[in-house]
Amino acid sequence: MADDARSEISEKLAMPKEHVLLAATHSHTAGPVWTWGDFATEDPAYISFLKSRIIDAAMVAAQHSKPVTLRWGQGHDGQNAHYRDFICADGRYKTNPGIGGDKKPFGVIDPEVGVIHIDNLDKTPYGAIINYACHCDCVGGTSYSSDYPGAIKERLKKMHGSQFVPVFINGFCGNLNHVDFENGSHKVPDYYITMGNRLAIEVNRTRETAEPMSSETIRGAHDDLSLATREPTAELLSWAEQTLADRDASPVDRFYANEAQRFAKEGVQQVQLVVQALRLSDVVLYGMPGEIYTEYALFLKKHTLDCHVMTANLANGCAGYVPIPELFRPGIYEARLCSSSKLVPEAGQIMSNRLLELESKLR
Repeated sequence: MADDARSEISEKLAMPKEHVLLAATHSHTAGPVWTWGDFATEDPAYISFLKSRIIDAAMVAAQHSKPVTLRWGQGHDGQNAHYRDFICADGRYKTNPGIGGDKKPFGVIDPEVGVIHIDNLDKTPYGAIINYACHCDCVGGTSYSSDYPGAIKERLKKMHGSQFVPVFINGFCGNLNHVDFENGSHKVPDYYITMGNRLAIEVNRTRETAEPMSSETIRGAHDDLSLATREPTAELLSWAEQTLADRDASPVDRFYANEAQRFAKEGVQQVQLVVQALRLSDVVLYGMPGEIYTEYALFLKKHTLDCHVMTANLANGCAGYVPIPELFRPGIYEARLCSSSKLVPEAGQIMSNRLLELESKLR
């Protein structure tokens, strides 16, 4: 769907497809676009509707285009996102380990709040493109919610008026969420609103120090990659057989057992995906099609020279979780073999290296 939508937008707006990037915020209480065992089922009618609205949004944006000025603001927020993969005192690794206990996070978050401020020619605020990395799973249950990005939008509109247009791009956040596993600071009612308000205030604060962007020329590059799926180990297949024979096995374990057997039966498959880099003045936006570990954002920021960096999680499709090789371990949820975690351990580094190659062509 993402590829079709990009193609149609490119054709309708007579712009290169390399300049069209789609990115999902990945709310846990959003529409039915994904099948995951018996727990979630995609709805083709909804996906078709979503595609039409994506294209409509691009058409409306083009119809309302106007002269603006752009400024780059760089903020910081170290209190909302938390690393969710831990090493426990007994040496075990665990995702979402719960509050308390002797443990330490394996890595660090990406605290940067990147903002492209978009102003009218009279210097009044028109909109902003906001980049921050954290899972959108503050809200649970079965009601629809835009989670903390929606709260960011509402707060900024209250600050700048109903016509203000905020665009939120979720950064590489495959191993980050809002849960403070060490202090429990997230345990307040409607935390998504608190989180959104904090980030909106930080976005607004960066207006005071934002730097003018020298150019409004957009350049883009994308590349098609083919990456292999992993194979289940003999140990995993033995566990799967025992689990499926156990009438008391949990639905979650039965799902993973069935997935292990399916991957064994299908053998190694090649997954086709797209990586993309967009450059606007001295800002580069990197897009990867999956739930990408934040270490890859930090890698790209370190190795992108003389440029500010934004990252787009779940860009142009979804190839599942993309952990770092060091965390392909028992207990790490994002590395557990299934339809939403299937690529080889080196996939993230391959995509990151290709993105740096693409960026070098945009200078």
